[in-house]
Amino acid sequence: MQRLTPKFIRKIQSMSKNQRWYELRSSLWPLPMIYILLAAAAAFAAYGVEFGLQPALPFGSFFTADYALTEMIYSTLAYGVLMLHAFTFNMILIVLTSFSGQFTPRVLFSFIADRRTLHAIGIFNVSYFYILLGFFMLTPSVGEYVVFPLLGIVAATVSAVNFILFINHAVKWMQVANLTKNLNERSQNIITATNEDGLKEHRPAAQKEYRLPEKAPIYSIASATGGFLQIVDFKRLIAQAELDGLIVYLERRVGDYMLEGDTLFSYQRYDQTANTPVNEQTYLQFLFIGNKKTEMQDLNFSVRKLTEIALKAIGNNEPSTAEDAIYQLADLLRSISGTAAHRPYLVDAQDNVRVVMKEKTFAYYVYAAFTPIADAAKEDIKLTNRVLEALHLLAGSLKGEAADICWHYAESIARNYQGKMAFDHDQSHFHAYLNSIAEVSGQRDSLNALIEELKNKERFRKNTTAASPVLYRNEKNREKVSSDI
Repeated sequence: MQRLTPKFIRKIQSMSKNQRWYELRSSLWPLPMIYILLAAAAAFAAYGVEFGLQPALPFGSFFTADYALTEMIYSTLAYGVLMLHAFTFNMILIVLTSFSGQFTPRVLFSFIADRRTLHAIGIFNVSYFYILLGFFMLTPSVGEYVVFPLLGIVAATVSAVNFILFINHAVKWMQVANLTKNLNERSQNIITATNEDGLKEHRPAAQKEYRLPEKAPIYSIASATGGFLQIVDFKRLIAQAELDGLIVYLERRVGDYMLEGDTLFSYQRYDQTANTPVNEQTYLQFLFIGNKKTEMQDLNFSVRKLTEIALKAIGNNEPSTAEDAIYQLADLLRSISGTAAHRPYLVDAQDNVRVVMKEKTFAYYVYAAFTPIADAAKEDIKLTNRVLEALHLLAGSLKGEAADICWHYAESIARNYQGKMAFDHDQSHFHAYLNSIAEVSGQRDSLNALIEELKNKERFRKNTTAASPVLYRNEKNREKVSSDI
């Protein structure tokens, strides 16, 4: 029976309550469909009022229209609202094209799934479908109409106002500061819904020692298809593992790509004497593989979107856009640090380990976020300073082990920098950020060694630069040039 259920339905069923609610809210079709149902309800309500209570309506002759005028009003409004709807979708396509070219294609869904975008589409749907249904409810047998003309004009007015508000929304969304902030907030909401609220009851105690089977044989399960691991139904996986007396080891992280036949997960028995057969196909139904990454459980996907915006901005010589993305990355990493600090175990109600995940540490996310940016900006001191500033903010906010990680990457970025520091202001900020990170992480000795290393590197670069003209002038006498150097 489980196999007969469509994969999309099974995927929705596999999510926790918070995940399912967030996924449905983020999809394009649920909210506009609700608006269409409201349009149908409004049309039938207007029909009931028009033909049931019309003699008692106290509007007088001012709002009264005969059948011909009412039909003309509805046919004209239906065409006008449909045109506004078409312009809206045309504007959405323009915005999506702009996002794809200027930022990254990964932000397209974020704009479509934005609540204000969905409400704007829904309002157009409710206006158009109400007018369309109302048009077919008109009958020549009724000489005068009151409710239908009035509500038709109201629907058209709402559509016109909604069109103006949608233009304002699209323009604001395209502004870099709002774009990066919206992406950050969406990602943090996903972190809360997926990794905090959804798995809170299955998180192990921080200091408790857990017993894992050591000598029990390990059985491996291969993937039946290739693609990205999109979602793991942790709750059902834990329940099934508890029922079978197993501990399951996930061999892939959510977001990893795998080929058909690659090991997806393995398992061991707690009780080696048990001989109850394990239905491995049941476990495969708890892990969903698709042809693209999703951000529901893949935190690295959220990080990657902001990183790609920064990289595209560096390539287009837009330092302000890159700076906004770097700052939002720092804020997102601060939220991720709490999730990354969890132990990679999930336990059942009896506090027995049932799932062991591939660990993703805070260092992993810092590396994924800042390494591509630092490498692309290794000759740009201003953007390099922004990355160091982000690490400085993270170190000061998180402290402890996270600060040590920030120092490690700051040290690597400083060593990797290859450009010039033409202004004292840039140089002082470069050293100030390194100094503050070292202070928080207690790496004063490492800082002194790094500064000495950078000074030697700078002296070598200056000497090499000074020798270069000599090499050029004495190209025909290489032996003399070599002795001069």
